[in-house]
Amino acid sequence: MKNCSNILLIVIIILGFNNTCLASPLSNIISFFQRDLVINVLYKNHKNLIQGSEVYLAEDPKNQKVLIGKVKKVSLVESQMSKVEIIIEKKYKERIYETTPFVLMSNFFSENSNVYILAISSLEEPDKTPLKSGSSVNGVTFLEYNLATAGEELKKILDSIKKQNNELLSQLEQYVNTFNTEDFYKKMDDLINQISEFSTEQKETFKKEVLPSLRKTFDSMMEKLQEQNNMKKSKDLEKRLKKIEDLVDV
Repeated sequence: MKNCSNILLIVIIILGFNNTCLASPLSNIISFFQRDLVINVLYKNHKNLIQGSEVYLAEDPKNQKVLIGKVKKVSLVESQMSKVEIIIEKKYKERIYETTPFVLMSNFFSENSNVYILAISSLEEPDKTPLKSGSSVNGVTFLEYNLATAGEELKKILDSIKKQNNELLSQLEQYVNTFNTEDFYKKMDDLINQISEFSTEQKETFKKEVLPSLRKTFDSMMEKLQEQNNMKKSKDLEKRLKKIEDLVDV
């Protein structure tokens, strides 16, 4: 018992002196006895991954990546999936979460000559539940990852467009109520210029989510112009609406 106490005391002293930061000796002891993270990643096709293939960490496939581990073993399971056992160094295990995708990167999508795995993990992830050793997760190909992230980004863009266009319609309704034709037309011209820069997806969203309400706003302004018997402004307004409809007719 005395020998164990002496060994523990020596470990505390060594770790305490080697540590350059203010972390306590107890935290150093815990870190010292931590093990590497060992998990299984399942792929439909392991793309020539072999024992010793590298595992990297990055916040984005385009960003700089860091080598964090290796492939320990590749085998087939009953479902004909490839089970890839990987080992991640203990100093990186806190960066690996349950939501971290493990992307299979072939040399077709990278400058590397060998196939490797890229764990994409950010410090800003909303769910930071650590992945535990012994866990099994489904891996994805680079194409699958791109499709998934593109869908998320597209949704954010479309939601932003909807919000901006709701604000636009609110402004136009105010111009109609105050019969402010000059600002109404100016806003239409700004909108036409903006739509001309839209992607196909943005135009489709505008056509579906905004154009029906926009037509009603135009109709309201047209009624006021007709009451004033202002045919010139009525024709100018019709031209603007036609221009917008043509732009989003994709």
